[in-house]
Amino acid sequence: MDPRAVQITALSSGWRTGRSQEAQILQILREVPHGELDTVLADLDLDKVIGDVDDHLWGPDHRTQLLDLLLDARLAELSTPVVGRAIASLHAGPTPRSYQEAIVGVLLATHGRAFHDLKYHLNASGDYHDLEHLVFEDLDEDLQDTVLEHFAEQARVDPTSDLRVLCDIDDTVKCAIHDDRYPRGTVYPGVVELLTQLDRGAAADAGRAGDLTFVTARPGGPRGLVEQYTRDALSHLGLPPHAVLGGSLLNLHTKAAMAERKLQNMERDRLLFPECRMVFIGDSGQADGRVGAEMHRIDPAHIVGTLLHDVTGLDDSERAAWADQGVHVFDTYAGAAAHAVRLGLLSAEQGRRVARATRQGLQALTLEGPAREHLESVLTAEESSLRIV
Repeated sequence: MDPRAVQITALSSGWRTGRSQEAQILQILREVPHGELDTVLADLDLDKVIGDVDDHLWGPDHRTQLLDLLLDARLAELSTPVVGRAIASLHAGPTPRSYQEAIVGVLLATHGRAFHDLKYHLNASGDYHDLEHLVFEDLDEDLQDTVLEHFAEQARVDPTSDLRVLCDIDDTVKCAIHDDRYPRGTVYPGVVELLTQLDRGAAADAGRAGDLTFVTARPGGPRGLVEQYTRDALSHLGLPPHAVLGGSLLNLHTKAAMAERKLQNMERDRLLFPECRMVFIGDSGQADGRVGAEMHRIDPAHIVGTLLHDVTGLDDSERAAWADQGVHVFDTYAGAAAHAVRLGLLSAEQGRRVARATRQGLQALTLEGPAREHLESVLTAEESSLRIV
């Protein structure tokens, strides 16, 4: 650990950091030579240091001085991970106006590739304090408008070929409600490989954290507890880094209400990442088709299409009607991969990887009789379509 970081850690290690220790912390950081500050901060628990240095009612405003130093005067010296950690510390709890202005100041001062990298870093926070929560929940309306204007401007001056992958969970990742072909709780064969290949293969910067977001109408709950529960439930699947956009209790009453919340979540993602394209993966049981079709209608250049997992037995005419609206129906994830290849979201070889994972996953399941025969039949047909493309 850097010796200056050791000093600062010792000064803030007690149950309460006094004014003298706060002043010493500030002095140490101010005296760090140009080009070395990022190294010092990388070794610190920034959340603790910023939280321990206070503005005093009858005394110096040490926290304001610290934020001015880190997020203004010497911001250009700091790496994206360190800046992201500093911002995260400011909206981990209540976010007063002064914190909001400090965060917005950093975002407005960042441009081009560095700005896009910072956005993705903030979105891959690992908890509900992600970019969506920061912009739409923590910022006052005027600051929110200012930030979104900056997002739009940066999208115009520095567009990207990155693909935002938005994915439903119930009956899309796991068998949960309407699908009677698999045991409840089954993770669908091939779904993890499809999400991984879309995240890696469709983005210009392969594997960059934050391309994958799960969109659900499940309530976020107090302090994002349900969203965190959802992350925990997905954590063992080996997925790429991802965010979760939840709903509210009011959105559980009807399919229309659930669809409206998902539509709002997708619209928020479009505003946060206007420089990207988007694909939505959902199922036919909870109005996901209508959500995807509406987003495609609103901005067809942004949302490339929707991949709709058929869990309700759609017939050929229904599938054709959905296709006319940019919604492409599939039965297994080999079929989803075939659509993704045709849409230019995956290479043919990536599509075949998804098909192989789907075949292997299906073989590993304990299914007998008509259920297995049906799934084997549709999988074979969808594998054939991949050989054609």
